[in-house]
Parts: sequence; C-alpha cells; structure tokens
Amino acid sequence: MITVAKLRRKPRHLKAFTGLSVAEFDILLDHVIAAYDTAESARKQLTPRQRQAGAGHPFRLALPERLLMGLMYLRLYVRQSLLGYLFDLDEGNISRELHLRLLPILREVLPVPLRDAPLRHLENEASQDKSQDKKDKKDKRIGTLQELFAAYPEIEPEIEPEIEPEIEEVLLDATEQSVPQPKNKHQRKLAYSGKQHDHTIKTQILATKTQILHVFGNLPGCLNDMLVLPASGVLRQVPPGVTVRLDKGYAGTDAAYPSVDVAQPIKKKPKQAQTILERAYNYLLSVRRIYRYGALRWSITSRV
Repeated sequence: MITVAKLRRKPRHLKAFTGLSVAEFDILLDHVIAAYDTAESARKQLTPRQRQAGAGHPFRLALPERLLMGLMYLRLYVRQSLLGYLFDLDEGNISRELHLRLLPILREVLPVPLRDAPLRHLENEASQDKSQDKKDKKDKRIGTLQELFAAYPEIEPEIEPEIEPEIEEVLLDATEQSVPQPKNKHQRKLAYSGKQHDHTIKTQILATKTQILHVFGNLPGCLNDMLVLPASGVLRQVPPGVTVRLDKGYAGTDAAYPSVDVAQPIKKKPKQAQTILERAYNYLLSVRRIYRYGALRWSITSRV
C-alpha cells in the first residue's frame, strides 16, 4: 500500500503524484488538519443522530494518507478503482471520503481546479436566463482586436512593465491553464483551445531568466497569440536595445513592430524544407530562450 512515509523518502515521486514538495505537502497538511477537525466536529453535532458522536468504525487511513489520495485524484485524474488498489480500500469508501469530506475542505484551503468529473457537483454557479442563452448562441468567436476589447472592456493594454535599462534581453511567451468546461455555450466556445484540445485560459508573460516583468492573462483559450500580443501593449513599452525573444507562434512580429529588436526562429515555408543554416539558427535561438534545456543538451553533446 502506498503511504506518505514511503513518499517522504522519495521526494521526486511525491512531487510527481501530488505536484507538491515534501515541505509544501506538510504545510498543506497542517491547514487540512485544522479544517478537517472543524468540519468533523460540526458533522458529529448534527441532529437528529441515531448514535452518539464518535461511534462507528474508525477510518482505515490516517488523514495524511487520505490527503495524499485526494491530491493524487486531482493531480493524476485516476479512477477510484485504481485508488482503491493503491490504498487498500473499496470504491465506496473512497467516494464517500473524497466527495463528502476531503474535496470540500480542499476547496477551502487550496485553489483546486474544478475539473468536470471530480468537482462538477461542488460547483455552485448562478443560473442564467434562457433568453441570455439564446443571445449567446448568436455570438461569434473573437477574431479581431476590436472584438476583444469590446468583449473584455476591463483590459488595459497600456500597462507599463518595469524594464530596467541594464536588461539586455527579455523572453515573451503565452501559456494556457485548464479550466472547467463552462455551462454557457458561448463561453464554452470561447474557452476551447484547439491547440490544447481542452478548455483553457491564456496568460502572456514577459520575463527575464530570473524575474517576471509583466503578466497579461485571464483571457479565453481560443485567442491566438498574435491577437493577445497587441492587446497587451507590452512591446510598445520595451526600451530600445532590449532584445525580445519569441517562438514561432509570433511570426510577423518583426514586421508589425519594426522599432523592437525581435529574435524569433525562422518558420518553415509550405512544401519547402529548411536549410541546415536555418535549422542551426533556430537551434541557437531555442538554446537562448530555454536556457536550462539548451545548457543541458550542450553539456551532453560536448561530452559525447
């Protein structure tokens, strides 16, 4: 049976199963213990009761193992039958522990992502009018910068990042985070990312190798990177002489921002193979952008 004590001796496995280090797991455990004791005390005081508080069969698993089971359920998205095999429990006990006790407490102490299957019944959204649903069905996807500003008037594209003059280069990229499937059809359509094949929110980050300078996010996953970039207005705030390193998803940025020193890979043309020089140039740029990965590959190849 898998236990917390075993995984403490293998921090890499604990990180892979739960997404937390040993220290982070202990901090979360302290918060869960306090919230769990409070919830259990309140549950045992409910009336009417058939037996005295504290009666019944005790839990087979200690709270650390139950927390480990809940984190693995959310992190790995595994079936309850597999959890029953790993923790030596039947599926009924696992279902009652997760949905009646542990997951509601985790929502209080941890920003748990609401996946469709595990936490759909815990989601409490306000109902919407049928007339609003019919109106949303006629809405189209966001395809232009004007439509983006109209749909999200709270966006402020002129937020100035704090870029110090001595910074020589910055890295710009967008990332996507999975979100629960929206119930509204139009919002579901906007949140769906064809690249990730999931419903996501998109966040654009400008950073150096050691410091995050600017974050522009909470946008629907259907948006193209080249639509998010002008909406953020971040390149207009980059001082002269600072190199902005991009990936292939930002093709055309050098033409759209001629005053900015842009370094991005050469994109392959349709039905044409890249030359050796173009591939070498793209590799050198990737080494500079993903510097840890590039340094690792360079150290390995140099030894060979």
